[in-house]
Amino acid sequence: MKQFHRLLIIILFSTTVNGQNYQWPTIGSQAISSNFGEFRDGGYHMGIDIKTLGETGWPVYAVEDGYISRMVSNFSGYGKGLYLTLKDGNVAVYAHLEEFAFRLETVLYSLQAKNNSYIVNEYFSPEQFPFKKGDVIGYTGNTGSSFGPHLHFELRNSKSQPINPLINGLNIEDYRNPRVIQIGIIPLSTSSKINGSSIPRAYPLFAASTGGGLELPDTVSCFGPIGIAIEVDDKIQGAKNKYQVQSIQLLVDDQNIFSLNYNELDYDQKPTVNQTRENRFHRLNLGSFTKLYKLNTFSNSTIVKTGASGVLNLTPGYHKIEIQISDASGNTTRVKGTFINYPPVKIAIKDVEWYDNTIEFNIQPVTLNIPLTKISCYSYTAYGYPDEELTIVNTKKNRSGLRIQLPKSKLGKHGVSFIVKNKLGVYGSPLTWHDPNSERRLTEMDVDITFSSIEHKLIAQIKTNGFTSGSTSLRLLKEDEYISIPLTKIQPTVYTSNLLLPSLFTKTKRIDAFFDGEIERIIQLNLDPIVASPNKQVNILSNDKNCSVQITNNSLYDTSLIWIEKINHPVEPKGGTRLSSVYQLQPFELALKDTIRIGIRYGNKIKNMKNISLYYYNQKHGWTFLPSSMHSNRQIISSTLFSLDAITIMQDIEPPFIRKVFPEDGGKFHYKDLKTISIIADDYLSGLNSNEKSMEIKLDGLTVRYAFQPIKKELSYYLPTPLDAGEHTMEYKISDLAGNTVSGLSTFLVD
Repeated sequence: MKQFHRLLIIILFSTTVNGQNYQWPTIGSQAISSNFGEFRDGGYHMGIDIKTLGETGWPVYAVEDGYISRMVSNFSGYGKGLYLTLKDGNVAVYAHLEEFAFRLETVLYSLQAKNNSYIVNEYFSPEQFPFKKGDVIGYTGNTGSSFGPHLHFELRNSKSQPINPLINGLNIEDYRNPRVIQIGIIPLSTSSKINGSSIPRAYPLFAASTGGGLELPDTVSCFGPIGIAIEVDDKIQGAKNKYQVQSIQLLVDDQNIFSLNYNELDYDQKPTVNQTRENRFHRLNLGSFTKLYKLNTFSNSTIVKTGASGVLNLTPGYHKIEIQISDASGNTTRVKGTFINYPPVKIAIKDVEWYDNTIEFNIQPVTLNIPLTKISCYSYTAYGYPDEELTIVNTKKNRSGLRIQLPKSKLGKHGVSFIVKNKLGVYGSPLTWHDPNSERRLTEMDVDITFSSIEHKLIAQIKTNGFTSGSTSLRLLKEDEYISIPLTKIQPTVYTSNLLLPSLFTKTKRIDAFFDGEIERIIQLNLDPIVASPNKQVNILSNDKNCSVQITNNSLYDTSLIWIEKINHPVEPKGGTRLSSVYQLQPFELALKDTIRIGIRYGNKIKNMKNISLYYYNQKHGWTFLPSSMHSNRQIISSTLFSLDAITIMQDIEPPFIRKVFPEDGGKFHYKDLKTISIIADDYLSGLNSNEKSMEIKLDGLTVRYAFQPIKKELSYYLPTPLDAGEHTMEYKISDLAGNTVSGLSTFLVD
């Protein structure tokens, strides 16, 4: 394949695109699978990934005159990589290479032999390895943390900051505009409302009726400070991939109030992905949204332009909102919408009339005596499940309100929620109704009480499995008083609070849910939250005192309420044994600025067990190993974590298993067909340990410097010279992160 690729160099000679300052890095293709600034867990994508047609071995070029200043070879990260310092002071990084140019590969082999290790991280002076623009410096591969053959290419400036290659000397043909999938609106204060609710909302978009672009389907009714986030990506003709955009501008009444661009990044700012991406939508799998606002507590970022925060504190009345999204080629999509800032209209059902086939509701505004113009009605089952949008049989005006008739057959055992809007476009506060004859006794109902985080504030929700009348509230017991927090019924069986400040819970001894109907019911929450602040260390304990979280000085962006819940029915591990309760760290949606310290106490029963560690539950990968420390004097096992997830103690005593060995035991091979030896292994729970000392391959009794590809889970060794005819042996040993080991021997013949 490599010889074929070298022939293509002669045929195509140069891959430089007209107008580029730099030569395109490889002849493999000019298509990319990922671009600069894409969100990654724990950071951003710092370069572009160039497709290589699913193959390895394509030549890689010096994009400009320069010299090789650094060479790396490792198992994770970049695998085999080269750093080319260019004459303009920038540095080009080439990663996941299969092989370097001959003189560089020779140096790599010598360094590996000298260190008796595959791992290399070597720096060079300008005169050692100079290259001219267009010189071949290596060949594309699939080494390191690579999900398939490709070239990861970066440009870094003189400050070692990654800069966007697609606006700094490289370009690609792209004629397609960015796509905007949804607009998210996030309440940011205790008084904020969006269409009458304190819950973040996401809106689909439609083709604009005039002027092109996209627009919101209706006027957004809001009150108080709010933030906007967008779910956006970019497409390139001929490719199925989704890419990051290059810049986003937010304008209110034609004034730019927020800008972000992916021109440059900074390795020290990788954790700021948690303040650029809307974490609540992300954690709840509702979409990957980019925030168009910056709170005062956020860290500085090279992405966000300094100046205006983007937080919308709108004056009363109508406002024009426009969002401009551009990619690196200048293709632009515009999204427009209208917002009205006004308090939600309080509305009420004044009377209900029952007829043979319909039920008539007289719905009137209580505040702001402006005519109601629109009502939508949605039915819910007695267990709280949404059923359908109801067809209004008849509507007529009645003073400032409306009289509507709904089919009786749809409401017998169903509740209904009314979404009401007035002539100004202002939404009403939530309004629900149910047949009083379908109510259940408070003492017979199940009650679910939850808290969730919205930009470091909290919203409480109570959900019942039946209809009930009367008011519902939360009560916080302080040292000598109760503080009552009213809840609003937003669906026939769901009650929510306004946004709550964490400080409200300071010195709270108990939290109760209070139902005030024909009879009273008080439910005490099994919750012991702690108010934690930035720049201050604080410890949180679970109710059973067996799980702890330590918030460090740098863990939080803002004051937050932290608590721990014990999970009653957790997901059990595959390939291991759970040795403790499972504890969910809360609030799940909260974005952390830095890691927290976690610990679980263990008993005498597991004190002397081996291969035990903490694990956390990852939404994508399930139970995931955490490097842990045992504190035998206190009988606590501890670790660190960068998200609020479920944690537990597990024992993993199952060794890794082997999927494939080449050459297989008993095989016979012609020497020309045997260029590489390899083992593919896997592990059910902890995962393979990629530390070089945790794996070993011996060929005919001699240890070889193998390569390890962590995504394929493959150990491989390229034979520098053909094996002699006769019998040969390959021994291997592979360990997982828990310390379990599998070993084997393959005996084969070469002719």
